[in-house]
Amino acid sequence: MIGTGDDRFMYVYSKNNIPDMDRIVPFFQPIISLQTQRIIAYESLGREIVQGRVRSLGPFFADANITDDIHIKVDRHLRELAFAKMMRSDGDFQLFINLKPSWIYHMYNNTGDLPTLQLIDKYEIPPSRIVIEVVEEDFVGNLQDLREVLEVYRAKGCMLAIDDVGSGFSNLDRIAIIQPKILKIDLKILKKSAKHEGYRALLRSFSIIAAQMGASLLVEGVETKEDLQNAMLAGARYAQGFLFAPAEPEFLPEDHFTEMLREEMSLFHAQELKKHSRLFEIEQALNHLFSTEVIVQNAEEADEALERFAKFALDIALRYYICKEDGYQISSNFNRNPEGDWEKDEKFRGSNWIWRPYFIPNILTMKHYQIGILSQPYSDINTSSFIQTYSCPIGNGFYLFMDLAI
Repeated sequence: MIGTGDDRFMYVYSKNNIPDMDRIVPFFQPIISLQTQRIIAYESLGREIVQGRVRSLGPFFADANITDDIHIKVDRHLRELAFAKMMRSDGDFQLFINLKPSWIYHMYNNTGDLPTLQLIDKYEIPPSRIVIEVVEEDFVGNLQDLREVLEVYRAKGCMLAIDDVGSGFSNLDRIAIIQPKILKIDLKILKKSAKHEGYRALLRSFSIIAAQMGASLLVEGVETKEDLQNAMLAGARYAQGFLFAPAEPEFLPEDHFTEMLREEMSLFHAQELKKHSRLFEIEQALNHLFSTEVIVQNAEEADEALERFAKFALDIALRYYICKEDGYQISSNFNRNPEGDWEKDEKFRGSNWIWRPYFIPNILTMKHYQIGILSQPYSDINTSSFIQTYSCPIGNGFYLFMDLAI
């Protein structure tokens, strides 16, 4: 469905106001690789040119009053124009084309054909240069059947992407079953992540999902340099949006944004280096502070040891406690109250934290090297604050854990 996409100029279509085929053209919005700082692809989007004014075909394709047959006819015309223009270009970029799952599914089931693959053969396009972007819609068919159809594209050599991850019907089932190579993050999550910790955590989670399944994260809707910094913080490999360019009728030199990107990446590097250097200093200071072995036999002795530690705790410490290497917490929690004083909470005695993915690897690292370590950032279950946990061995199979507000 090439006609969708963000645009500043919208027009309302009706059943009797179908775009003229002679006036519709594909426009192309660049997709930038943060790895190479170059344009590596374009998303093809439909536009209508009327009296010199550009209209997005997004409203046309979103109009439920217009039949699928008309939508598909316009879409195929745009797609062929895009493929032809791509092959006339000297560039070696990929082309993202938007396709509705229902269109793909019904076309293949009814005819056994996939017109996009026919166009690839007609224009002798290397299939690896085509990215099939499965757009968000309320797909009512069987996801496993849809996957089998999409496997035909993959077997041909095309790459699969899922659009609008995190919104609407592009749910985890669809990601798991299709196993795309690119996850496109809905711009609304990116915008909200800059102001809301919950959305920031969600954005980070998609980066983890992408890494676990061997996919790359593409953040679209990047409009400001702050957006770009947030995209890099989320682990985006690719970026797209008005910060770089809107959809335009012509392709750009692949190094068009290289200088700007290098400046922004240098800034990002300096900021992250400063942050992590501070965390390294904190880790080293804590290792020195808790280098003395502590004799702990029971919960009372563990609490007594923590009471002695309280005066050495950093200002950024939120809570601390002692666990055995089998995961069981022997001490109470010592929590910092709003006034900055420490309060003891005994209800966590006997809790087991072995279910946390990092617990056993961290225990083995500390046991082997006899040093403390600082966890990756995460959102605290109780407070939703963004924290990191410092942990270190304190002797005799016991380990101190301290949650820090970073």
